[in-house]
Amino acid sequence: MMNFLKSIKFRIMLCLLALLIGIMLYAVFVGGYTIGAVSLFQTAIAPFQKASNAISEKVEYVLDLYRNAESYYEENRELRQEINKIHTELADYEDTKAELERLQAFIGIKEKHDDYSMTAPFDVIGYVTNDVYGSFMIDGGSEDGVSLYDTVVSDLGLVGVITELGEHTSKVTTILSPDLSVSACTSASREKGILTGSISLAMDGLCKLEYLDKDTSLKKEKIILTTGENGLFPEGYVIGYVKDVAMDDTGLTAYAAIEPASDLKNLSMVVVITDFNGKAENFNAD
Repeated sequence: MMNFLKSIKFRIMLCLLALLIGIMLYAVFVGGYTIGAVSLFQTAIAPFQKASNAISEKVEYVLDLYRNAESYYEENRELRQEINKIHTELADYEDTKAELERLQAFIGIKEKHDDYSMTAPFDVIGYVTNDVYGSFMIDGGSEDGVSLYDTVVSDLGLVGVITELGEHTSKVTTILSPDLSVSACTSASREKGILTGSISLAMDGLCKLEYLDKDTSLKKEKIILTTGENGLFPEGYVIGYVKDVAMDDTGLTAYAAIEPASDLKNLSMVVVITDFNGKAENFNAD
């Protein structure tokens, strides 16, 4: 804008405007004025009037911002607070919805297995550092009805057992660990094997079903279930799915790599099964 005011073009326009004003004044004092002269004058000053109006509106806008800056700031602050509140409420709603869905899934376990005695769901409060087998702690212990070697499950499948017990916390060893053995079978053919862990498979979140017949008919994606034979785990609970089948090092038997139905290294909530039909009494883990 300042460059325009200093330009030659602007100076020429001022000169023309001064000339027109002089003509108008001369017409008034000497012989009156005519409609044509007035029209010519109005046409000449129209661009200046538009520019003046635009500048006036801009100045008025800036002054309004200045006069009402404090109230505008307060309104913006209140709006931001309201938006943050809505975002928090939406996040709480999503969390509540997800938790409700998990609780409904755990209720489904009881409906399918009415012989189970189960605890309320426990939160996973932390994983054991540097444990490749995914051991973790839960916020339930002896004061919550939990005992050593109780079965731990998610709504999707078998997780492991309680191996350390406190009053209000417990440690869970998962089925990825070689310290744990589970009698298991296929859901269709009922072909049996022993489920255990190995460090190489555990790195990929897998465990293995050992001692299968070398001519096994086991195929990928087949469902693997607990047999309930040793009394440590209930019968017919989902463990996972066949990922691959191969011969063991001896060449005498086969084994299957099993992908657990639960994501054992990213659990948030589990349930402990404290009793079931066929549970062994005075079970000794050794």
